[in-house]
Amino acid sequence: MNTSVQNQLEQPEIQEAIVSFLKNLPAYEKQLQQIGQYVNFGKEILADKEVLQPYDQLFRTYDINLKTLEAILELLEKLPRLNKMIEQLENILDFIQSIMHDEATTQHITDALKEYAHPIVEKGKSSMSLLKEIQQRAESAQEPIKLITIYKWLKDPAVQKVLQYVQATLSVLNKKS
Repeated sequence: MNTSVQNQLEQPEIQEAIVSFLKNLPAYEKQLQQIGQYVNFGKEILADKEVLQPYDQLFRTYDINLKTLEAILELLEKLPRLNKMIEQLENILDFIQSIMHDEATTQHITDALKEYAHPIVEKGKSSMSLLKEIQQRAESAQEPIKLITIYKWLKDPAVQKVLQYVQATLSVLNKKS
């Protein structure tokens, strides 16, 4: 026997490990037999075409390739984050539902929205009435517009302001194109 191997066998920790291994050898043998039984069972299942046919059909209906498997793995990695986001979304939905069922809160939100929307609605109404008045005057005017009338309009400050906006708009559009 080689002297280095003999020296190693003389070490107490190696002797203890060998003794422990020998004591556990029957348990190891049982575990190896169980593993062998599992392997044999797996072989029998893989050999049975009737058992595998539904799974084979299932896998053939899906286009599972390397990209698909990589995407599944990426999705699995992101599941904890997605779970947190879904929990937050559930909390928000629970909060909204509790608000919707609370009449005082619903009334307060409705009042706030009305207060916010009231000026906008009023401006819209006044704009509509202004447009209707303009439309009525334009439809009721029977006399033709003369060049002198247009010249007088050009002196009006409101018309000048509108024309300045038109000129600025055309200038900006000209630069952009």
